[in-house]
Amino acid sequence: MSQRDLRALLQRRSEINITVKGRTSGHSYTYPVWFVLEDDTLYLLPVRGTETGWYKNLRQAPTLEVRAGQQALTTNVRLIEDQSRVAAIAERFREKYGASQIQAYYPLINVAVEVPLSG
Repeated sequence: MSQRDLRALLQRRSEINITVKGRTSGHSYTYPVWFVLEDDTLYLLPVRGTETGWYKNLRQAPTLEVRAGQQALTTNVRLIEDQSRVAAIAERFREKYGASQIQAYYPLINVAVEVPLSG
């Protein structure tokens, strides 16, 4: 799968699945998540910020699999704690999904995750 193919799939979706490794069990866990795509980077907001289970798992092992349909990519991620960057990413989520949806589904926005689509 090329990066262009993955970007095309992502541009047509509002939700993807991510798979992370459990921090204590070592098992793989898959979650549906909303995302924002900018250039060659996906941004994720954990719904309960630092209290979100999959975010805690990424703190232990910062690698995840992104799946859009049948296409998947495993990559290392960067955890974003800088509040001005988190606020800017949250604003992009509000633009994409609507402010009321973000307010309803994201009670704590204090971190974000950067997922590079290219090496």
